[in-house]
Amino acid sequence: MKRQANDLKLLSTVLTGISVSLTLSYSVIGSKTLAQVTPFQPKQYLTQANMNVTDVQGFNGVVKSIAVTPDGNLLLVGTGDGLLTAIDLEAQETLYSKAVLVNNYSSIATNLEQDIVVVADDETVMILRLSDGKKLSFLREHTGRVSDVTISPNGENIVSVSGDDRTIRIWDLESGELIQTIGANIGPTTSVQYTPDGMMFITGAIGSDRTLKFWDATTFELLNTSPQQPGFINDLKISNNGTTLVAAVRNFVKSWDLTTLREIRSIKGPRLDINTIAISPDNRTVATANKEGTIMLFDLATGRKITTLQGHQGWVLSLAFSPDGKYLYSGAEDKMVKVWQLQP
Repeated sequence: MKRQANDLKLLSTVLTGISVSLTLSYSVIGSKTLAQVTPFQPKQYLTQANMNVTDVQGFNGVVKSIAVTPDGNLLLVGTGDGLLTAIDLEAQETLYSKAVLVNNYSSIATNLEQDIVVVADDETVMILRLSDGKKLSFLREHTGRVSDVTISPNGENIVSVSGDDRTIRIWDLESGELIQTIGANIGPTTSVQYTPDGMMFITGAIGSDRTLKFWDATTFELLNTSPQQPGFINDLKISNNGTTLVAAVRNFVKSWDLTTLREIRSIKGPRLDINTIAISPDNRTVATANKEGTIMLFDLATGRKITTLQGHQGWVLSLAFSPDGKYLYSGAEDKMVKVWQLQP
């Protein structure tokens, strides 16, 4: 497969031998500088004294949304200059960069088996071929900006939500046909995710609604609604084992038991609102990105804060763990992706 000549400046995310005394380092192939390593400042962290952080530079727009494919091979980056960029993490080069108006936070979903990536593209849902970025179809029924998208575990359906037009739309992935629109008596819905078993999808709302809603994934009937929350539900994620729902509610991390649908924990986070969250593959850690420009990691079982990661300038808008849990990727207003090495 042909690689674009104007590769992003990228340093390998696999750095294992760099000490904390590192001040400046470049990786050069021929005459091309791939990236600059941001120096690690131990005083910034509560733990992880040997953590390394790497910058992926070369983006010309705010990093609005990122995703890592389940096999860990591709990093997908949506930026404010209207591009979706796929980076081959093993080859350390840009695979492709396509014109897509990727929306904020968790607006990129992938399916490896079907070789697709689904993106919230302004007021449309765009489906691209994951391997080469070819645009396959556009789902255009939304009348407002699409806030979030998710793909059913069996690969049959897409659910998209829009906080602007206040609808939830369910699509047939293969045909692109709209199956159903849910729009009555719901608030501005901005986040959605399927449970791993595909039995439910869960939505979170902002505005005056501020509730979580639990939907039957087959009949699309509303199963349950949470009590109204004390702030906007800015993002939600479900643990890989399907037992826990975690939501960013204002500046709190709140979790629910998906067996009982009852809230089990509320963790006080940063001073300002949390934009988005991510759960580690082992279901033990939740990462939060906030408007203070920092990232906080919490123990999901106890609520204990593990560490605070500093280094971005401006709001941190996107987070993604690597499938093995060794790395955390973050994107921010500073037009940069940082790669935090969480494990040696």
